[in-house]
Amino acid sequence: MKKKVWKLMTLAMVFALALGGCAPAPDVIPPEEPPPPVVLPEAEPEPEPEPVPTYPLTGLEAPNEMAPHVRTLSIKIENTPEAKPQLGITRADVVYETVTEGGITRFNCLFQSDIPDEVGPVRSARDSDMSIVPEYNALFFFSGTNSLVWARLGTTTINEMNHSSAPQLYHRVNFRAAPHDLFLDLTTVYEAAEEMGYQPGDPYPHGLQFGDYDRSGLGDADDAVSIFVPYSGGIFDVTWEYDSVSGRYLRYIQSQPQVDLTEGSPQVAAENVVLLYVPYRPAPDVPGKGQTYNLEFTGGGQAVVFRDGKRIDCTWTTDGTHPPQFIDAFGNAVLLKPGKTWFQVPPNPEKMVVTTGHEEEDAAAAAAAESAANTDNSYQSADAADTD
Repeated sequence: MKKKVWKLMTLAMVFALALGGCAPAPDVIPPEEPPPPVVLPEAEPEPEPEPVPTYPLTGLEAPNEMAPHVRTLSIKIENTPEAKPQLGITRADVVYETVTEGGITRFNCLFQSDIPDEVGPVRSARDSDMSIVPEYNALFFFSGTNSLVWARLGTTTINEMNHSSAPQLYHRVNFRAAPHDLFLDLTTVYEAAEEMGYQPGDPYPHGLQFGDYDRSGLGDADDAVSIFVPYSGGIFDVTWEYDSVSGRYLRYIQSQPQVDLTEGSPQVAAENVVLLYVPYRPAPDVPGKGQTYNLEFTGGGQAVVFRDGKRIDCTWTTDGTHPPQFIDAFGNAVLLKPGKTWFQVPPNPEKMVVTTGHEEEDAAAAAAAESAANTDNSYQSADAADTD
């Protein structure tokens, strides 16, 4: 009986297992297809920023695209004691200072970004202007000149508007004695230029090169907190003092600030002071005139650029169709600091004295400057030596 029960139980188990093996399999959910990748539209490239117009003689931002194309004005300004303070020289973008005769210095002031209403006193041209003016494609203003310079001027393409050819622009002032009383009105100068057949604009403005200059290789020895430039006998000797607050050099004559006749008497200042080595070659004698010089600003030579309280020894070069460019000892371009530039062109540039702010070096520098300032370079009164 027991065997029969076990047999029945075994058969029941086998039957149950058989039935379980035939049960339907549970539904299997296939994996979902991955979503297609999202393709974003290609981003439009950022437009190139519009170039900012800058003035060619200062490197500073101009208010519009036309402003840099206003033609440069080159004006011969007197620098004798009888002519000081001058009017308008602090507004010049670029100034060249050279010796005329008798140790007297004179300025060629170049205006482009900031044209004053009036400047003066205006005096006569010199040989040096024959190579300076074309480099800037400037309109040239002066009172007159000697026969040699007139002859050379006639061989150039310079557009000149002197006291005789454009008399309506010039006038005499009553607070100066002749010949230091001739002033120039600039309010209608471009209209007058057009009437004379000259272009008032410059499609390809002739400019200097501006930008940052890598001074990492300059040590303390290249500091320049003061620059003494000897011209003649202390009367025309120049000192530039670096003002670290404004980042500019301030100009002094005989230890006094050189100021402008403009309201408020601003002191002459510049972001860049450049010493140019240019040979002074005696010009042929002109009867009744002092010894004048031929200075050629085409070619090249040594130069020293002062900016940001530093001295950079370099060379200058130009083919006469553009302002000078500067190259350092490593072949790198020496760029000027945006702002005003004064070119100092003394007869003896090797006598320049630079104060560095380091006590031992500056003691020797002070002695050298004092010696140079006491040198008499035969300066005569303006009326005796400088009749033009």
